[in-house]
Amino acid sequence: MIFDIKILGYIKIFENLTKARVKDCFTDDKELIFIVNEGEIGKAIGKQGSTIKMVSEKFKKKIKVIEYNSKPEKFVLNLIYPLKPEVTIKDNKIIIKTSSNQEKGKIFGRGRENFKKLSNLINKYFKLILSLE
Repeated sequence: MIFDIKILGYIKIFENLTKARVKDCFTDDKELIFIVNEGEIGKAIGKQGSTIKMVSEKFKKKIKVIEYNSKPEKFVLNLIYPLKPEVTIKDNKIIIKTSSNQEKGKIFGRGRENFKKLSNLINKYFKLILSLE
């Protein structure tokens, strides 16, 4: 994993403010996304979201925090929280099963943008293919 200077700065500030260890960090047009180590989500968010609000104000950006999990199924559920579809692994594929068109729409996103991000993250950590049914 190669981080540029800006991302390294974000990670350092985030870790200093939250005391949570960061596994990964990236940014898109709208928000900063931090993936924290297993068991660190509580530190990152704080009581009633107080820590994450402070961090968001400090960066002047929307912040999203995702807890890493070594089990791909649980990591996928963390990525798409608060959605709770069924997630299984079969033949080197992670399969997300949902019967709700509304959930499917949220997972896919406009122009399949969300699905592409999810696929890239899953592939980055687990070398698995993402599928939605």
